Amino acid sequence: MYIALLGFTLTVVPSCLKDLDTTPQTEEMLLVDEAWGIEASYEEFLSKIYAGMALSGNSGTFGVPDLSASDQGEATFLRSWWNLQEICTDETLPTEDNESMRGLAFMQWNSNNHFISLNYTRIYLNIAYANEYLRETTPEKVSARGFDDAFVAKVNGFRAEARALRALHYYFLLDLYGNVPFIDENFPIGSADFEQKGRDFLFPWIVEEINACLPELPEMDMAHYGMFNKTAAKMLLAKLYLNAKVYIGQPMWTECVSALEDVLESSATLDHVYRNVFCADNHLSPEIIFPIIYDGRHAATFGGTTFLIAAASKSDMNPISTLGLTQAWSNNHATETLEDIFSSADNRAIFWKEGRSHDNTVWYDFTNGWSVMKYSNLNSDGTPGSNVSFADTDFPMFRLADAYLMYAEAYLRGAEGIEPATALDYVNQLRRRAGVDEVAISDMSLDFILEERMRELYWEAHRRQDLIRFDKLVAGYKWPWKNGVYIGVSSVSDKYKLYPLPATEVSINPRLTQNEGY
Repeated sequence: MYIALLGFTLTVVPSCLKDLDTTPQTEEMLLVDEAWGIEASYEEFLSKIYAGMALSGNSGTFGVPDLSASDQGEATFLRSWWNLQEICTDETLPTEDNESMRGLAFMQWNSNNHFISLNYTRIYLNIAYANEYLRETTPEKVSARGFDDAFVAKVNGFRAEARALRALHYYFLLDLYGNVPFIDENFPIGSADFEQKGRDFLFPWIVEEINACLPELPEMDMAHYGMFNKTAAKMLLAKLYLNAKVYIGQPMWTECVSALEDVLESSATLDHVYRNVFCADNHLSPEIIFPIIYDGRHAATFGGTTFLIAAASKSDMNPISTLGLTQAWSNNHATETLEDIFSSADNRAIFWKEGRSHDNTVWYDFTNGWSVMKYSNLNSDGTPGSNVSFADTDFPMFRLADAYLMYAEAYLRGAEGIEPATALDYVNQLRRRAGVDEVAISDMSLDFILEERMRELYWEAHRRQDLIRFDKLVAGYKWPWKNGVYIGVSSVSDKYKLYPLPATEVSINPRLTQNEGY
């Protein structure tokens, strides 16, 4: 899907909320009307929306950046989003001793946090790309440019992908920030007259958008790998319903199961080898439903899975042979809580322990805690990826194992129409793959499911959401360095269930109302 955006470029005006202006950049660039007159432009622009989830710009690791940032790796979507979903939890400790990282690790962040701002801005930039695509690809406009009915129908499928990707990004905003500006393709470019919408609006809007797009979305198969497909759409709906009590105060466990049934009946199957879901050729894994795609030669970045591998490794690990990557940044490592959740037989516990202590007594010391080797730039046969400087490994945003655990959780929470034996079987399929003992229905509890989600899904950007749903993020549960002390504290302010809107946005847009407590 990674085709360079040709013909014209899109630039964001000073506030990311003012959407996009389209301007010719050089004599080699085409004017907007000329670009839209070329058939290839429609797929190229769509590819840019996908690339906005993986890369920092249009050329290499630093070239033609989308956003102004001192570190273009940090300006990528996955890196900033992963930090917000993982660093504040019981799974991860950073070693970077700066205000933004300390704020996340200690649950003491504020509206000036660097990663909160980068993530927010990147999400809105990707929404802006989708809005512009939807403005310029209406059947009327495409027909008026001289294209035939067959091409108009093809573009209509592209529009469904753009629309679904926009809904996905509003899901990120709903989950992280809660109350945000709402901007669609009907919003005038350059206008500041937006409406701020909360979860009560965004939740049903996303559901409606995804259902409207479903018929035109591609199937989940290798021919459409990396594209937002029908099964991914159902998985997104299931995620919304799973967290509905948090988002809108209304449990929707049965609706979650209904959406999951389509996922479970899809062509996705469990990978026989857990490690293969996170290696350089994981595009071959039958388990991945929707990935963010990376390519060490053609989609190089200091964000993405290169970040996940490099930040978790140190030179003493011989990373070129153990992880297939020359880069080793010594940035992120495991908490004691994550280390202790596994039995010795569990093959999902992929850690480097040599030269590492079990305890996290010094949070900024990379050797105080085990190194996480879950992500790798080695292929499933042990050979390196295509580039030992940048990873080929795709990020599995949605995968089948998560659906299995969501189904079991919905059963325990009282969803209708579930056979206990089915829920148990899904859990035990994962445990058999992990090489650990199966459990009985009497062992199944919500506490068990939360622990099993940690064992199966650690470092996949689920943990913050899980802890909130299980009422454990801000109260009644402690882990190392929560609130800035080694032994942790059980409770912090409820405000940390949401991130604040960036201070820069609130200052630029006086119409914005900041989240409570910030």
